[in-house]
Amino acid sequence: MELKEKELACEIVRDLLPLYVDGMVNEVSKKSIDNHLEHCTECSEIYHDMACHLETETPPAEISDVKRFLKKTKKMYLLYGFGGLSFIAILVCLIVDLAVNKRITWSLITTSSCLFADVLLYALSTCKKNKGCAAMAVISIGTFVLLSVIQITRYYLIGTGTVWLLRYGLPILLSWLLVLWPPVLGRTFLKWNIWDCIVLFLFLVIIGNYATKLIIGDYVWEDVLHMRGFMSHAFGELIGIIIFVIIGRTAKWRK
Repeated sequence: MELKEKELACEIVRDLLPLYVDGMVNEVSKKSIDNHLEHCTECSEIYHDMACHLETETPPAEISDVKRFLKKTKKMYLLYGFGGLSFIAILVCLIVDLAVNKRITWSLITTSSCLFADVLLYALSTCKKNKGCAAMAVISIGTFVLLSVIQITRYYLIGTGTVWLLRYGLPILLSWLLVLWPPVLGRTFLKWNIWDCIVLFLFLVIIGNYATKLIIGDYVWEDVLHMRGFMSHAFGELIGIIIFVIIGRTAKWRK
């Protein structure tokens, strides 16, 4: 009877050994396995074989350092390469602009666009935590700067267009930033799943579309209150919301 109990205990311990080696058992199970390994030679030998095999599979620190260095070097070359191409594009645009217009005009917009893209790429490449918030911060500030440069260039330097930045540009920009920021914040700090973030984004897109139409004068408040054209303007977003709600709930149910 004692032999059968010992065999049964050995079978249980051997089943738990992979988790024991990885340190994934609780304290009670760990103490029981420790006690068993002290008295069972066969299980102790199996444990040592597993531990030695795990050590041989673990890469040395030097290999990890080399991989980390290569990854960092690859990222550095990517940033330098993109920055070099941007510099060449900016230089060519400035030369052509000065040769044709005898002053800096549209090349200022090109310069701002290239710098915007460079800063965004740098933020995405170097930021390790809260990457979504960092990218959104760059997009928020960069878009405002780019719109301002377009306004200054077209109206003051080229002499075309109207002063639209304060009347249309900034209100529309703020409206769509309010569409983009909540899903990013929910994903970053509240740890929402990606499907809930997409659902929130699509819902806010509906509001953003109405806000944009109000700002540019296509709608008045009575049209919004009476939901004029709601289905024609928001049908795609509503279908998307239903689909992603189903996907999100199914994913949670499977977990």
